[in-house]
Amino acid sequence: MKAIIFVKPSERLPGKHFMKVCGEPMLGRICKTMEGSRLFDDVIVYSKYQELTLEGCTIVKDPTKGTLIDSLVESITKFGEFLAVGGDLPLLDHAILSDFVSKYDGAPLAAVDSEGTVEPLFAIYNRQIYESILEYSRRSKQIYTFVQREFNLLQMTQSQSYKLFNVNTKDDFERAIKLVNCSHS
Repeated sequence: MKAIIFVKPSERLPGKHFMKVCGEPMLGRICKTMEGSRLFDDVIVYSKYQELTLEGCTIVKDPTKGTLIDSLVESITKFGEFLAVGGDLPLLDHAILSDFVSKYDGAPLAAVDSEGTVEPLFAIYNRQIYESILEYSRRSKQIYTFVQREFNLLQMTQSQSYKLFNVNTKDDFERAIKLVNCSHS
């Protein structure tokens, strides 16, 4: 299975993927965590940034012009089966990756955090849902509704949910810096 890290320029916090967490860009940290887990055949950064280089990561340009659901449809076409991960999850670690992937039985699987929020960017997609996501994307761009209806849902514990904390604002970034343990990265 591949891991795909989805990144696009942020309107709320421009440059967030390149902000330093434990002395390295957040995106680089996530890529290193994914690769270091040794769970994936390949780790790909699927990027809407025009110019992106990141040492040690495979970068693939996302050609879609639409929303996340369009990028996911295109990714299923290109890559088949993959774990989708947001490029703004600096607290990810090997334990949550390993636990989540071990629960995958071939059917699409998505995490649900301890507050009940479905996580479309901590989910395993595959060709099994291609036709239904393609059809759905023509009517709606609400990926959360689709994932909640079509995926097996795995309830995360509170400690696992904390590792899925995503950075969308300056306050989120400051909170992430306080939460991350740089000595055990």
